[in-house]
Amino acid sequence: MGIPLEIYSAFQQRLQTQDYAQLADVVDLQGYTENCLGLTGWTTGFEVALQNFARNILAPFGDLQFTTEDVIEGSDALTIRNRVEATHNGTFLGIPATGRRIAWDFIAMVHIKDGRVAGQWIQFDLWGIHQQLTSPEAEPPTTRTAESALAWAQSAR
Repeated sequence: MGIPLEIYSAFQQRLQTQDYAQLADVVDLQGYTENCLGLTGWTTGFEVALQNFARNILAPFGDLQFTTEDVIEGSDALTIRNRVEATHNGTFLGIPATGRRIAWDFIAMVHIKDGRVAGQWIQFDLWGIHQQLTSPEAEPPTTRTAESALAWAQSAR
């Protein structure tokens, strides 16, 4: 396993199945750095980053469903755009639980070093989340079809 997407996929699989004993095979647990823009700032150490994720995303939202929309892969990094749907059941951005089902996009830029995830820069659509949680009318999440990153880049030529 040496391709960034394969490494990242194994990393995500181990997280989802809570296979923490094998996590060090695919992530640099000590040297891992992460910036979850708008939520945590820079974090060093995977255990701290995982605790931040649990506190900031898993605790205020239930029934999370992630869908990968785009992947751009390089030799030692990849960028992933995901769509998330979740139910707001705890305080997030200072907003108490609304029970609303909402959706948002996030982008993760993942760095790979020596065959393991070395860190990520993650950017959630915090404004979109805030708007959905505070709008007077609760609206169900909608999915808009957008052209793929490759099609967009080719059209810009």
